[in-house]
Amino acid sequence: MPVTSDTPTNIVAGAGEVYRNQQTFGASRDANVYRIERELITPEINGLKGMLVGTDYVRRSEGILETTILEVSADSLPSTWPGSTSTTVTTVTTIDEDDTRRLPLTAYADWELQLERLGGGEFQFEVDNALHLGNFESEFADDGFFGTRLELHSRWDPADLTASPHRIRILTGVS
Repeated sequence: MPVTSDTPTNIVAGAGEVYRNQQTFGASRDANVYRIERELITPEINGLKGMLVGTDYVRRSEGILETTILEVSADSLPSTWPGSTSTTVTTVTTIDEDDTRRLPLTAYADWELQLERLGGGEFQFEVDNALHLGNFESEFADDGFFGTRLELHSRWDPADLTASPHRIRILTGVS
């Protein structure tokens, strides 16, 4: 594809902003990754040398958003550790977990990464009903900033199995 007058508009610069349940969660840093992992199955048919067009079937589709959150607080950290509880006594907040094994529905959330387009508008990478499946991981360095790494995996809503739990939105105008 050649360079056109639209090229500057279609370039994304910067790390982006992260939203949780449509509320600002914080600025991201380092590399963000968004991918849709799909598993296809195709039946083998006797007598054919290969797979037949039109017989591919989507077995699984999952949106995954990986990001590092630069901003952390006593309010935001429990959202990065599914199933954790947060208790504040006077000026001390403790975040830990108990012996509960099944994660509550409140551990799932709609997450979004918004990235600005240079010519106006933005890209939005979304994962719905997502759960952080990675380890709780934070980085500490002499020459860097504290950040919490998230690996957010979308989940299908049993109330509406026709609605995709992951999508990419491209806003062409100023938002």
